[in-house]
Amino acid sequence: MKLISSNKKLVRTLSRLIENYSEATFAVAWASSGNSVFELLQEHSSRITRAVIGTHFYQTHPDVLYTFQGKSNIRFVLQPSGVFHPKIYLFRNDDRWEALIGSANLTSGALSMNSEAMLLFGSFEDGASALRDEIVALIDRYWKLGSPIKESEAAAYREVWIRKQSALRRLTGQYGPNDTTKLLTASSVMSMAWDRYFTTVKADQHHGFENRCELLAIVRRAFAEHRTFASMDLPLRKTIAGLPNVQESRWGWFGSMQGAGYYHQAVNENNEHLSQALEEIPLRGVVTRAEYERYISEFIEAFPNGRHGIAVASRLLALKRPDQFVCLDSKNQRDLCSDFGIARTGMTYERYWDEIVERVLDAPWWNSKRPKNAKEAAVWDGRAAMLDAIFYKE
Repeated sequence: MKLISSNKKLVRTLSRLIENYSEATFAVAWASSGNSVFELLQEHSSRITRAVIGTHFYQTHPDVLYTFQGKSNIRFVLQPSGVFHPKIYLFRNDDRWEALIGSANLTSGALSMNSEAMLLFGSFEDGASALRDEIVALIDRYWKLGSPIKESEAAAYREVWIRKQSALRRLTGQYGPNDTTKLLTASSVMSMAWDRYFTTVKADQHHGFENRCELLAIVRRAFAEHRTFASMDLPLRKTIAGLPNVQESRWGWFGSMQGAGYYHQAVNENNEHLSQALEEIPLRGVVTRAEYERYISEFIEAFPNGRHGIAVASRLLALKRPDQFVCLDSKNQRDLCSDFGIARTGMTYERYWDEIVERVLDAPWWNSKRPKNAKEAAVWDGRAAMLDAIFYKE
């Protein structure tokens, strides 16, 4: 009997067993493609006598289902009662056999970076025959829980799997596909409960939180009373856009865009794409990623010669939906990115959603109930944009 706790040793052991035994039987909670062990199993799929693979929490990659669709020797547990969670591998040549039992699924993570522990034993152990029979009986029980996968089921699973990826990454503290930054709980601001967040916003020494709330209320009324951004008069559009105007002295709060020349021109000329972009963002309800992406796609159309970017795009978002977006500009970017644990450089529209908006949506203060106190409620209504009150530096 051997204990295997090294990823490399686990890969070598599974590879040896797949290649050296004529029969392979296994039951795992999850599996993923794109690793050498899975490719070896594909190559020797005729040796698989029975395999049962779970899909709970959408941790199994859809390519696995597509690879084995229609295979009678491989079943999937699509709707388990409880969590289907075994990790058992049995390899046989007549009376000779070896088994692996422990924590490792047939996933790329288990084979490369996870901390796993597996016991390897076989026909050379005392009482081996009885133990093998127990393993076979156990896998037979799991076999009854699953069924072969149909092409239509594999396609449906992939669609749901794609939609679930963002939520699954966020559950593991990962914001963005390749994010390695610190967890939400490691951020001093993002981990705050509402009371502490409100107190921190109130401490704004530059503009004052009540004046900020008043400005947001003016803009909120403007969007409620005007059919489109394009139908507003120029001073009001400039106020929302963060540009100097004769109507509102607080135009630069929540991000001054005074130096953005092409953006200034687009607002002055009432570029239709700016208004159409803002129409993609609803006034109520959580803004979805799809709505955000449509906004960005239309927003970029206002800049045929380039010179757009996340600062100007997020300024408009933060003023229309201050409950969900914060304007990321030169005055708050350094401290905000530092607290969030993300890189300041190379900020893209995709990163802004993945690394900033999704963190905001998970923050305890963001998910708090709307306060009854009027001043607190005003801050709550603009709680994402109010991050500027915390991170702003002259």
